[in-house]
Amino acid sequence: MTDFFNKAAVVWDKDPGRVKMAKTIADAMINALHPDGKELVMDYGTGTGNIALRLAPLVKRIIAVDSAPGMLEVLRVKLLADGITTIEPREWSVGQDTTDMPEFDLIVSSMTLHHVKDTTAAARTFHELLLPGGRIAIADLDSDNGEFHEAPGIAEHDGIDRNELQRAFEEAGFDSVRFCKGATIHKMSSCTGKPRDFTIFLMTAERH
Repeated sequence: MTDFFNKAAVVWDKDPGRVKMAKTIADAMINALHPDGKELVMDYGTGTGNIALRLAPLVKRIIAVDSAPGMLEVLRVKLLADGITTIEPREWSVGQDTTDMPEFDLIVSSMTLHHVKDTTAAARTFHELLLPGGRIAIADLDSDNGEFHEAPGIAEHDGIDRNELQRAFEEAGFDSVRFCKGATIHKMSSCTGKPRDFTIFLMTAERH
């Protein structure tokens, strides 16, 4: 899976629909979280950094993590070109050592969790990395019957079941779990070859 994203990194932002979707999701996160400019944020699965770049002017600092070094390299080029110093790209993923990770005020993640095999472990890790009272905003694909991704093996899940996700995060110690609409993507089904709408939810929650 990492190889796929490394290869895709150089053309990732050439899809205007993908860039527009990231803006829509980032704006939904901003409206839900209301950052005050003092937060340390982790953007999990940052990719080429479109969410992080949208959030950066509104928070203190962002650690933008991804498992694909190719994606992070594209982000570094953007940061250098624009002179942005408040975003730190870092290669890391759930399941790796958290010793060098700080505690965060906010964690955001967009269209990444369905690529994570153990979402329950992810919920526990995010809880560990948040300060008490810290908040999380996760945007991801609703259950999609395997129709969203064109190639097999890219995703670990055929979208995310909201009830199962809520249960995993509440068991990890989160409360105030809420869902709202994040975005809608209109594209061809990889199964039927016909166009359909895929919905993306935004889940927010708070650490006890």
